[in-house]
Amino acid sequence: MNINLNEEQKKNIENKFLEFQKIWTLEKVKSMSLEEYTSIKKDNPDRNDFTFWLENKLDDIGSIWGGSSFKFGIYKRNFNDDKEKLKGKIYNDNYAWLSKYGNNQDEAFDKIKQTIVDIIHASKNNDFETIENIDFGDATKWKIAFHYQDVNNIKIVDIFSKNVLDLISLNKFKEKLKIYQIYEKLLENKNLSLIKMIENIAIPLWVEYGINIKKMKKLFCEYLSKRNIDTSSIKKYVSAVENISNEFLKDNLYSCNLYNFDQNIEKLNKNNKFVLKNNNGNKMYSIALKHYRTFLYDFERQFLNNETMDKELNMKNPPLNQILYGPPGTGKTYHTIDKALEILGENLASRHEKKAKFDEYVKKGQIVFTTFHQSYGYEEFVEGIKPDINKTAENSQEVKYKIEKGVFKELCEKALDNYENSILNADELYKKIELKEKVENFLNWLLETNEPISKTKGGNFFVVDINDKTVMIYSEGVERFDGNFNLSISIFMELLKHNDEFNNAAEMFKKVFDRDYADRTHTYYFNLVKKFKAYEKQSTVKNENKKNNDNSLKPYLIIIDEINRGNVSKIFGELITLIEPNKRIGESEGLKVTLPYSGEKFGVPKNVYIIGTMNTADRSITSLDTALRRRFEFIEMMPKPNLLYNIFVCKNVENPNKDEDYLGDDRKTEGDAEILQKILISINKRIEFLLDREKTIGHAFFISEAVKFDKNNWIKPDEYEKDWYVLSISKLKSIFQNKIIPLLQEYFYNDYALINVVLNENGMIFEDKKDDKYLQKIKNLYNVDSERNIYTIAPFNNGIWDKIEIYQAIYDDKITNKTKNENE
Repeated sequence: MNINLNEEQKKNIENKFLEFQKIWTLEKVKSMSLEEYTSIKKDNPDRNDFTFWLENKLDDIGSIWGGSSFKFGIYKRNFNDDKEKLKGKIYNDNYAWLSKYGNNQDEAFDKIKQTIVDIIHASKNNDFETIENIDFGDATKWKIAFHYQDVNNIKIVDIFSKNVLDLISLNKFKEKLKIYQIYEKLLENKNLSLIKMIENIAIPLWVEYGINIKKMKKLFCEYLSKRNIDTSSIKKYVSAVENISNEFLKDNLYSCNLYNFDQNIEKLNKNNKFVLKNNNGNKMYSIALKHYRTFLYDFERQFLNNETMDKELNMKNPPLNQILYGPPGTGKTYHTIDKALEILGENLASRHEKKAKFDEYVKKGQIVFTTFHQSYGYEEFVEGIKPDINKTAENSQEVKYKIEKGVFKELCEKALDNYENSILNADELYKKIELKEKVENFLNWLLETNEPISKTKGGNFFVVDINDKTVMIYSEGVERFDGNFNLSISIFMELLKHNDEFNNAAEMFKKVFDRDYADRTHTYYFNLVKKFKAYEKQSTVKNENKKNNDNSLKPYLIIIDEINRGNVSKIFGELITLIEPNKRIGESEGLKVTLPYSGEKFGVPKNVYIIGTMNTADRSITSLDTALRRRFEFIEMMPKPNLLYNIFVCKNVENPNKDEDYLGDDRKTEGDAEILQKILISINKRIEFLLDREKTIGHAFFISEAVKFDKNNWIKPDEYEKDWYVLSISKLKSIFQNKIIPLLQEYFYNDYALINVVLNENGMIFEDKKDDKYLQKIKNLYNVDSERNIYTIAPFNNGIWDKIEIYQAIYDDKITNKTKNENE
């Protein structure tokens, strides 16, 4: 696809390119001062410094806009800028710079300037490998190199986003290349001018890899929603842009930048069929296009910068290891489903659809859910030795032990199989699947025919049972375990992949698995392999679905709930190193370890994702193993009172959606729906003051009990455009009795005076002054606090729990005082 610029655009682009080269010659760069390199608008309203040229004046010819100003090595500070609290950064009153360049501003700038001079020299000599190895921000150094090329012989494409270049590398060239290699492959054997390169190479690549149609449609929807356009119209406008693209244009408008969009609009206005259809449809097409152009203009101004692109692309490349942490009731476990589906590339609207799709992946084995606890160990997670009582023999007391895989090892084996398939071509994959089918047929044949398999030292053994993972054999003349053994199908298949002829079992296992030891099962594997090869000579398996084999790389996920409740170092063991992104199988520094029980080589594939949840009230984040914390990204999930804005508190009814008038003006407990927000905010403010923010209370306690209100004859208030919910007084009472009060008892170690203060002395906790006569002698003791008060939780059958005022009193002192006076 070639996209032509108009003459004015060509002229502007080329003039800017040449003007920069005229002003910022190599000699000028060598002699430039720090003030000429970086400035701010307050000091210099007509900025003409080097960094301003790169980021602003040349923005139309490959953008590096956005992100941190540290990308330039050193920059002039605004007085109101925030200091980034990261190591490796130095600040003084006027400048900020990366410490690797020097201890003071002059030393740092001299080193940065020399680095830029080296980049320019290398660019002029087309020595791009040297630029690749220069220690300077990727986008910035390639932007500089690009602008010192011959305008008539361009060898660098004006796309500088590392994420987009990686997408081009993996999708177009099917391998992970360095940046200079990507540029070389894109422009090899081509002699293109600046304009021809942009038209023929840069714009088509940006359209294909820089702009995602699905993302644009989603952002357009969000844009329209924020402008208070109703849901029905949003759907019409989004569909209209798609329909126009399909019916009247060769390009998809959702993949166009603003200039290409305007070009297509000109074509549409000259298309009589489009004009006629637009007029017949009350100009709905024109309205949709107008909305989309406004959105596209805002998008290119605000979203297409490195910072936002990185964020968007990080959504497509989520972290391999992440932990959702926060206080109880903040929806951590709930959101693991959303995170998992996001990784799997699913974009579903309703919770019902999400849960159904999640369960589907669980059934397929792509998602595993487990919960850590104090007795959970390495044996359950990776592998362990488990007792196996022989149930086939009558009155057998003999116990044998077998090595059993843990949930994580099983998941990794599935992921590894998928990864290995993904790097095979169609023929290789076919051979692998063909082998699997042959093995299945072979084992079934042995089972059905009771075919004997010769043992090395005489006698036979037989296949007596098969499942997905193992084949059980019976060996004649063996008393131990009544002659029954389990052989691993995966080990058997791995042995079959090697075409070498082996003289004995020890030699076979040494060459295939690098094992120096042997156990009793090895000879059975050896003879089973011999039997298979004989079987293979006289039978064939036909696979008619050679072209339909799916070998795409798929994510495999393990969700670990309450990850900090287990002994993480003990559970992960040696895997703590293997879960690092660059240590995964498939990466350049991939590692494998020898497992202690099975002796197998084991690694974690690159397509395995770990999602953990951690309750900070249960145990502080600082108690986690430092090695683990370093390998995970932590996503904080704190209480969000704003999520309660559309939940009304209502009177008690059996079915709120069938009761005709329970939400009439005389029935609502409050005119607005802010009661739950105010309760949560006030309680958490007090907890945070008395304890810490990690022990606050989450919004999910209330959301989980709310019922969606869908009564057709009820007119929603104007300020509540989205769906809204109702929570009955009885449900609210239950939340406090069963969740919030017990949690406060745990937090404050049953100090009811503090709990009473947290609840704003609203009446749920009261001072018990009855039967004081039983305490008189105790109070007379010299070492007893005679002024101590005894507090009691109001009985749950007490009518106060059914009054809305007791809940409003948590945040409203006037109601609290009124309630106190009434009780007194």
